[in-house]
Amino acid sequence: MKVFNDTGNMTQSAHFGWQNEDMALYGLREGYKNSADELVKIVLKNGSDTRKLDTYVFPIVFLYRHSIEISLKHIYFRAYGAFPKGRHDLLTLWKIVEEKVINKFISSDDFVEQVRKCKKRFIKYSLNGISLSKFKLLIQELQEANQRDDEVNLKNAQADIKAQVWRYLMSVDGELFFKYSHSIDYVSLKESMDYMYETLDFIYVIIDDYFSS
Repeated sequence: MKVFNDTGNMTQSAHFGWQNEDMALYGLREGYKNSADELVKIVLKNGSDTRKLDTYVFPIVFLYRHSIEISLKHIYFRAYGAFPKGRHDLLTLWKIVEEKVINKFISSDDFVEQVRKCKKRFIKYSLNGISLSKFKLLIQELQEANQRDDEVNLKNAQADIKAQVWRYLMSVDGELFFKYSHSIDYVSLKESMDYMYETLDFIYVIIDDYFSS
């Protein structure tokens, strides 16, 4: 018995290592997002099973969170060919993408005009329908899900800058991140994550088009 076994059976095997960096990051974010979506389907299909309802939420939110993290890094990587500083801190990553990609390229008239001159088939994109300030609030909510108004615990409130909250549910000191009862609606969760993921995907499409010959 082996953990990783190549049986040669194409219909039950995963294949990787063939991707370039861009395709690898795309596959990662898609994989995390789609896996979370499939788990949500399972939970909603078994709505009377409290065991699934109350335990699947942790891998689901972690998968969604990581899909957003990889999406932010994918955008930056497409523009600069390197990962942004910020590690797992979603707010820091979003700030970098907003400043170094959106403001510097997508919203820059000078840069867009340069792109127009270089491309035979030019499309001018707009983010006018997207409130970047409201999107930042969603990022903040996702990262600080364990912070409560009636319990200001700075250590816990900032804990998910390392993406630990939904993986471990407690700090390295054995302190629970969630000390009160919480409830999350799966349908609303998925709708919010769809919006966030699709928004970042749109930003990636823009920067990919602008940087493509």
